[in-house]
Parts: sequence; structure tokens; C-alpha cells
Amino acid sequence: MKERELDSVLQVIENPVRRRIIKRLSQEPSYALQLSKELGLGQPLVAKHLSLMEKAGLVTSALESSPNGPERRRYSLAKSISITMDVAPHLFKERAISFNTSPGGKGSKGMNAPLGKRVQEALAAPDEKERLSLISHVLSDVDLRIGTVEEERVSLLAVRNELMNEAARIVGRLEDLDTRRVVFHILEEHDKEVASISQSLDMREMVVRAILEELERNIFG
Repeated sequence: MKERELDSVLQVIENPVRRRIIKRLSQEPSYALQLSKELGLGQPLVAKHLSLMEKAGLVTSALESSPNGPERRRYSLAKSISITMDVAPHLFKERAISFNTSPGGKGSKGMNAPLGKRVQEALAAPDEKERLSLISHVLSDVDLRIGTVEEERVSLLAVRNELMNEAARIVGRLEDLDTRRVVFHILEEHDKEVASISQSLDMREMVVRAILEELERNIFG
């Protein structure tokens, strides 16, 4: 996801009312009047938030005929995304990825074989009640695995934070500011390319190259 698109999504989800609307629309599409009743909010307020969300590309809508009156607009989520943001001393990373899947279980590609097989079997069950039962069991296992991965991720972030704190203590002893900036870039981005460091830190390539040569002799050699 591009930075501008991420900024647009973050501006939407920073509002607690819009997050409530998103949570409701994650279950199934709905209408402004129905959302206002379910969430206990005024319809004009809900309509205003929906309009902002649609402009940001997070929600889409379509007019549908109503059995009891004029056409009404039906809203649904337009994106399937995961956003992570890590903020700590010596750490700032933001990431947004799309995980949209197409019909036929394409999302199971890349899973381990047993789980991928279970996903395919659940989606292919001929009877709808059986299919829903199988989906429920697989979902439970998938959510358990996601929780395990997230716990491991938190542990790794704690380890990273400990390492970076000690690295920062050492780097802080370096007298030259430009050298400290280059070292932090290398530690955070794992990048020693002159051109990319020059662009990222807005430093002349000649200066970056000289710093890297000195670092190779004294630290990273």
C-alpha cells in the first residue's frame, strides 16, 4: 500500500465512531438508517462518516431498490488490509498489506499443507450446514495460530528493543552527528548502499562513502 493511501486509511480509522461503523460493516453490508439504529447514532452523522470513508476508498456503496419505498444506498467495506505500527525508542515502522482473496480459496496459497487442505475441504463441502461447521472449526484454529504468531512477534520486538537500546548507548558515544545518523540507518534498515543512504538522510554521497569506509575499518569490518 502506498504511503498516501495508508495516510488516508489512518485518518479514517482514528475516529472511534468510524471504527464502530467499520466493525459493523465487517460483518455484512448495511444501510445508513440501519447503522444509525444499531449503533445508536443520528442518521446524518452516520451518513457523514460513510461519505468520508467512501472518499478514502475504505467503503463502497451502491443504490438498491427498496420493497417499501425509494432506492436506498447499501454500504460495504472495500478493502481487506492489515496495518501494523511499531513505536519505541529507536523504532518506528509502519506497514500496511492487502490480503484480498479471490473465490476458490486462493488465500490458502502459502499455508502449510495440512491447514491448506482443511481450508479447501471446508470451502468445497457440498452441504451448506456441513460447510459452515467445517469453516467454524478451521477459523478457530486459524485465529489460534494468529494469536501465537502475534505473541512471538511481541517477544521479538522486546528483544529488538533491548538490542537497539544497547546499540544506541554505544553509537551515542560517537562524536560526529553524520556518523551517528548513518550507523542508525544501517541498524534500522540493514542497508549499506551509498545512494540509498544519501537519499534517505539527505547527505552527499561523497560524505556517506567516507563515513562507510571508516565504519568498515573500525566497526563493521
